[in-house]
Amino acid sequence: MNGLLKFITCGSVDDGKSTLIGHMLYDAKLLFADQEHALELDSKVGSREGKIDYSLLLDGLMAEREQGITIDVAYRYFTTEKRSFIVADTPGHEEYTRNMAVGASFADLAVILVDASLGIQVQTRRHVRICALMGIRHFVFAVNKMDLTNYKQQEFKKIEKEIKKLAIDLEFENMIVIPVSATEGDNVTIKSKNMPWYTGDTLLGYLENVDVDQETTEEGFILPVQRVCRPNSEFRGFQGQIACGNIKK
Repeated sequence: MNGLLKFITCGSVDDGKSTLIGHMLYDAKLLFADQEHALELDSKVGSREGKIDYSLLLDGLMAEREQGITIDVAYRYFTTEKRSFIVADTPGHEEYTRNMAVGASFADLAVILVDASLGIQVQTRRHVRICALMGIRHFVFAVNKMDLTNYKQQEFKKIEKEIKKLAIDLEFENMIVIPVSATEGDNVTIKSKNMPWYTGDTLLGYLENVDVDQETTEEGFILPVQRVCRPNSEFRGFQGQIACGNIKK
């Protein structure tokens, strides 16, 4: 079995991050029977006309379900035959960018979702840059909602070209682009019959086998700042979890 992979899902709001991970867990039979039953019941009162709403597996807060968006970072641990995973599903909304940065601080790999019908958004670029600043070196761009473009290869190629330009600008070391449909399950865990022109890995297949061992190790003291604490006008403190190193007074 390959080692533990810690990864993050991010991108612009409503690009399908929670749905993608929810569908992955569902397809890979990584749910308990009561979770699966609860998901099917909850989906009947949602907006998908009785079809399974996979995002409900990740969006646990009542406010998230009411608004149809992710607000806080949702962590999930799961294991397949080949690997163990910890995934941080992060919010795409601009207002919750800080929460997304917290999730990025722990990850080895980022899955960046891009809506196939909209392309790369401002928030997508912001999330990619934050991931790069946090030291993430492995990127998977999941071009989602391919079903809305009738699985057209030219639509995928157009966005892939955009992504590759972004990769050159940020000097990515390792990157792959995968066309998917999170709601329909295309190329999430099973190869899509709707996109015979794509011959690469499924998303889960790639995640199970990617090597994320860092050749270089961080040195010195590193503290990703997650919160500024100001109880009064005379004190300013910075809070976060120490990533490496140590300090003393």
